[in-house]
Amino acid sequence: MVLPVGDINPTSRRAWVTGTLLAVNAAVYLGLQAPLDACASLGFIYQWGAIPVELLQLEPVGAQALAEQAGAGQCDLRGVDKSVPASAVSAMFLHGNLWHLLVNLLFLWIFGANVEDRLGHARYLGFYLGGGLVATYVFAVLNPDSLVPMVGASGAIAAVLGAYLICFPRARVLTYVPFPLYLLALLLPGIRIRSFWLIFAIVGMPAWVLLGGWFALQLVAAQDPASGGGVAYEAHAAGFVIGMVLILVLDRRRRARGRAPFHPPRPPPRGA
Repeated sequence: MVLPVGDINPTSRRAWVTGTLLAVNAAVYLGLQAPLDACASLGFIYQWGAIPVELLQLEPVGAQALAEQAGAGQCDLRGVDKSVPASAVSAMFLHGNLWHLLVNLLFLWIFGANVEDRLGHARYLGFYLGGGLVATYVFAVLNPDSLVPMVGASGAIAAVLGAYLICFPRARVLTYVPFPLYLLALLLPGIRIRSFWLIFAIVGMPAWVLLGGWFALQLVAAQDPASGGGVAYEAHAAGFVIGMVLILVLDRRRRARGRAPFHPPRPPPRGA
């Protein structure tokens, strides 16, 4: 598995919003989800998770019916209440397991600070939540009959990744790469091994290589139902695209007002 571990891209202000999002996601999982037993956890996920059928119908399906479909009919969830519109937001702060949480927090920690630095605190928060909502509803539209609850910050974080790609395409990202995959760094231009151990290496690469590869993997996985494993790859891809689109739309408005864009213009061709 290839994972980013940091980037070489300094910021000019504190990432207060990113830090708060990291803390809230961790607190919800460790403080509210992890201590629950199986039935209580199912009720919690039903109440606060985003279920595609419900999002499109704007009314709850019924917790007990969902429990029976999931093979947990012994859980009595008839007393669980739910607000479907609120679940589209609250689902972004839930996670399926500890690994899901840690990977999401890693990506948000590495890439969120720079996007927040570029957009500003308030705009970044709206960008994060808006990207997550769009990703959630795109997944619901593509899976209109699904009764499986969606949880996780992945769609919102994917929007942040899309924004990072537009704003900082050439920023160097330090990435954990296992053997023998890291040997490709010896052959590919612009990719360098920064630290080396026998079984893995820390490789520096441009953001467009890592994030472009990540996006391609989401598209491929979304086309293969067998690779799902409960992961909403369509939501990841949708969030990434909406992140890029939102940055470009914001920049178009800024240029119309005579303000500097959020992402750097392309350099002129050589000889121009």
